[in-house]
Parts: sequence; structure tokens; C-alpha cells
Amino acid sequence: MIEFKRNIEEILPYDREKYIEYLADDADSPVKWYGASFQVPEIADLKDPSFQKYLELYEPLFKNIILNVDNGLSWIVNHDDKDLPWFPNENDTLPHLRALFKQNNVLNAFKGALIFSTGDLVNYSEELVSYPFIVTGKKSFLYKNLDISHSELPIILKISGHLNIDFLSTDQLIFRKIVFASFTNSFVVKEYRGN
Repeated sequence: MIEFKRNIEEILPYDREKYIEYLADDADSPVKWYGASFQVPEIADLKDPSFQKYLELYEPLFKNIILNVDNGLSWIVNHDDKDLPWFPNENDTLPHLRALFKQNNVLNAFKGALIFSTGDLVNYSEELVSYPFIVTGKKSFLYKNLDISHSELPIILKISGHLNIDFLSTDQLIFRKIVFASFTNSFVVKEYRGN
């Protein structure tokens, strides 16, 4: 079962305002986040509009992270720092996500979060990993990063329009477990601010 929720701050397992302060490099942020970006330097230079190489590398990374921290609870998918309409146009991009909205009688202009079970999140992984860059159908326009949060654990996967995935957590043990996992070996891991 996939749900649509408008009041994101009420369901996130972290303080969104303090998280945004951390992302804005606020040195006085009272919450300590650990973050790393998983990158493949050649990916950003790809001219392939199908994102085949990107998907071949990043979709398995996404799934591995989800399955490594999963405990059977739900996942929250939302835009990172401010809520925008999920689909700013009527293009034919992301057909499975658009069909999900249509089946649930949710308008493309919906602003809020999607709540997924782990199985549903994995099933929609290709389109979620692609979302920030291809939702508009314009190659040069990045729409909005997605944050995928566990409903209880203090972790976030940030799907970036810059063709990489970041992992953040306030739990250093979870953070280190993912950063040093064998499935991250093919990525350049750049830790945020020298964590």
C-alpha cells in the first residue's frame, strides 16, 4: 500500500528545519549529521538520455542501501528542502510513477510525501533514482532532489539531479556500515565536511 501525505514534517523521523540548516553548512546546527556522496566521475559527463549507465550503477546501490537498513517499516519519499508539485508537466516521463498518481486519483500538482513499503520502494527504484533529472523531460534542467527517509531510523538517501546518490544519518554506526559496505566499492565516496 502506497500512501500520499501532505504534512511531511509530522511524519519525518528528524527535524527537517535542522536538517536543512545542516545542508546549508550551518556550523551552529545542534544536530550532528554524517553524510557521504557516492559518485562515479564519468557519469556526470554522460550524454545518454536513457541514463542506462547511471541506472546500471546507481539503482543497485539504492536497493542495497534500502535492504541493508530495512527493518520492515515504511519509507518516506519527498522533495528535499521544499515541497514542489510532483509532476510540473504532462510529459510522458516516469510512466509508472505517473500511473501510481492516476490510479490513486492524485493530481500531478500534489505537494507532499509518498509513503512506501520496502517492497514498493524497491519496485519503483528505477524511476525514483531517475526522478530529479528526467521528470521534466529536459536534459539541461534539474527539477528537485528527492529525499528517501526511513520512517523510524535517522537516515536519508538523497537522489541528486547531479547524477549521484548521497547517504546521510545522525547515527554514526549506520553511516559507517553503509559507507564501508562491499557494494559501495565501485564508487568514489566523498564524505561531507570531513566526517
